[in-house]
Amino acid sequence: MNVEADSAIAAASPPATLGLRGKVFQGGAVMMGRQLVTMGLSLISLLMITRIIGPAAYGPYVAALSITLYAQNLGQAGIGVYLVRAAGEVDDRTWNVAATLLLAIAVLLVGVLECSLGLIEAWIPLPDLGPLLSVLLLSLIPQILGVAAGARLERALDFRRVAMIEVAAQLIYYAVALPLVWFGFSVWSLVAAWSLQQFFACVALYVAASFRPRLQWDAAIVGSMLRYTAGFAAADWSWQLRGLINPLIVGHFLPAEAVGQIGLAIRLMELLTFTKTIAWRLSVAALAKIQTQPHKLVAAITDGMRLQTLALGPVLIGFSWFGGYALSLVFGPRWEPVMVVYPFLALSYLTNAQFNFHSSVLYVLRRNWDVSWFHIVHIALFAGAAWFCVWRWGIVGYGYGEMAALMSYAVIHRSVRKAVGSPDYGISALWWLSLAIGLFWRDLGNWAIAAPILGLICPPSLRMLKVYYQMFAGAPRHAV
Repeated sequence: MNVEADSAIAAASPPATLGLRGKVFQGGAVMMGRQLVTMGLSLISLLMITRIIGPAAYGPYVAALSITLYAQNLGQAGIGVYLVRAAGEVDDRTWNVAATLLLAIAVLLVGVLECSLGLIEAWIPLPDLGPLLSVLLLSLIPQILGVAAGARLERALDFRRVAMIEVAAQLIYYAVALPLVWFGFSVWSLVAAWSLQQFFACVALYVAASFRPRLQWDAAIVGSMLRYTAGFAAADWSWQLRGLINPLIVGHFLPAEAVGQIGLAIRLMELLTFTKTIAWRLSVAALAKIQTQPHKLVAAITDGMRLQTLALGPVLIGFSWFGGYALSLVFGPRWEPVMVVYPFLALSYLTNAQFNFHSSVLYVLRRNWDVSWFHIVHIALFAGAAWFCVWRWGIVGYGYGEMAALMSYAVIHRSVRKAVGSPDYGISALWWLSLAIGLFWRDLGNWAIAAPILGLICPPSLRMLKVYYQMFAGAPRHAV
């Protein structure tokens, strides 16, 4: 449940030539195009790099990068969201103070983590983790500093320029990583490519935003920023802890191969469910228009659950059926354990997609701490179960942890019910259950393959599919 510049649309004034709604959908189209391009590039990277490097070398890199990415989320502290959401004009002094604060946080984080490398290596005994992490941490400074320039562009709704920079940065990553991997530099090629990518993105964002920051400090402005972002940052930080379960728990109990295999499984899930992130980022802006109408918010959640399931379900099921053959053929037998944890991850991501609009509604209603509480319960269940299950059953224990964390969605349902009312889970639950059975066909037997098909062709599903077909075809929507 990432929350990058989710309410830029509500904060800025679009040009008269293009209305607010047009800006929203134009931004969505640009983000979709960017996601498709980057997804294709990422897939090429996975096909070539992971096959050459192998899971044993890839595991320490995954662990180091996961820690770096979490530190990046800590360092951003929701300041970009504050800059995007701020009412009225943001003066130069505020922009300069924000850039100064981000730089100070980045330097502090790098210093603390570099001094903690010995403790991290003692807890996660993976080969070369310390040197890899030590270099990757330096990329935090351009990563975090670039937030201010990125917020300046997103506040202006300049999604096209942001997307172009992101794609260009990824192209630089692959242009550096692929040749170096081919010539035998293993994971250090990924470290070099990542560091150069972050530096380029930071410089490009500042150039595109025509932003030349100066070091300035204003305690009142800093206090205002941190007070505004406290609930948002707490929710984001707690959710992003998911990314540390693999390095901190799997890396503690299992060898590097297991960390690399789970890392690849997570990366594949992110590629397969890329539409979830786009839907989330646009949903907050769209739901803000109806935030004073609870019945419409409930209807939006109900439709959102169903549409997310229809969008992701076939992709996840398709990979469940054929992904094992593709992994063995393209990645090699060393990566086959990925399919052991795949059904668990797929069901987790599918469930999260169904509850995407729940968090969107709570953010729109400024109930950030409700989202934080859900995230805390989710992480506690996930980490607690993964700790015991990975120690007891190995790599599949990570999947058992994902299943235990599903109970946390009762918490966010309760918050939404109190805020606006309860959505209709009927059809969504039917589709979710049929897909869940289909995902675990290897364990349940070949009969389970038919479950998703039966779930879609039963009469209630057919009636709902007809409604959505009419809606997207432009016909009037009738009550079901």
